[in-house]
Amino acid sequence: VLGSSGKTYTCLASCHYCSCPAFTFSVLRKSDSLLCKHLLAVYLSQVMRTCQQLSVSDKQLTDILLTEKKEAA
Repeated sequence: VLGSSGKTYTCLASCHYCSCPAFTFSVLRKSDSLLCKHLLAVYLSQVMRTCQQLSVSDKQLTDILLTEKKEAA
């Protein structure tokens, strides 16, 4: 999902996860939210049947997640 800052976040709706800082802080650490705005956008787009899904191989997913980890550091 493309965030308002222009950064792309990985949202995995099947396991209710987003790589954005808000999800990490508000959902995982503080438990004061159920989801972030990126996951909400994914869920709404699924219901509206406008969701664009991208299928990737295990290698591609590994590369995506490692790139995000490097950018966060």
